Amino acid sequence: MRLIASVVAAGLILAGCSTADSKDIRTSGIKADLLVTVKDHDRRAELLATLRAGTLTYVKLGDDEAINVSSSDSSTELRRNKSLGVTNYSGRLEGELRAGTEVTFDLRRDSNNESAPHSTVSLPERLQLIAPAVGTTASRQSPITVRFESGPTDLPTTVSWSGSCIQNGEFQLPSGGVVTHIPAGRIKPTAVSPSAGQSADTSCTVRIKVFRRATGALDPAYKEGSIVAEAQSFRDITSIP
Repeated sequence: MRLIASVVAAGLILAGCSTADSKDIRTSGIKADLLVTVKDHDRRAELLATLRAGTLTYVKLGDDEAINVSSSDSSTELRRNKSLGVTNYSGRLEGELRAGTEVTFDLRRDSNNESAPHSTVSLPERLQLIAPAVGTTASRQSPITVRFESGPTDLPTTVSWSGSCIQNGEFQLPSGGVVTHIPAGRIKPTAVSPSAGQSADTSCTVRIKVFRRATGALDPAYKEGSIVAEAQSFRDITSIP
């Protein structure tokens, strides 16, 4: 029943989504959420830009408009995507994307609207999760060791866990920490409904993730929004009672 209710709720939300042509919207009316993600030691950076005019109204750029993203030695133009009512722009940036590299999102508008060429963020130090190993089976009644490699940084690191049979959770490590434990019992099963045939003994795949985020400066031409760079590393394990 909870699954059906979730699907219905998601459908209602998506039914309320709409897409508006940018020609009808000034840059000063756009909320921009810009994200750069770097994973493990992958040289590439994944890019995502979501432009909205209102909570559920997504902005579609015109043919003579674009979002370009660049670093000191590479650049790319983001591609438009639309899925389940959501419109966004994505791409990948190549090059020497080391910690401290500045990434710039440049929104080019048509001649009738103000561009937003200078939203910038610096990449955080990357992480490499060492433990737990891929394929680990771990009881929720035992502590789980989390260990990762990283260069020095002043940014704190967050440890999170998520899965279909557990309650999602997270906690934050102080800057400089590279090893910790998820305490026994900290990962809790989802609430169960005996009438629906559910059991607290359920096992499932759980994603253990470590990440840190750096916040940048959004171009003032936008109404509001954010620009964030996230370094992350994750492993999927099997969680058992």
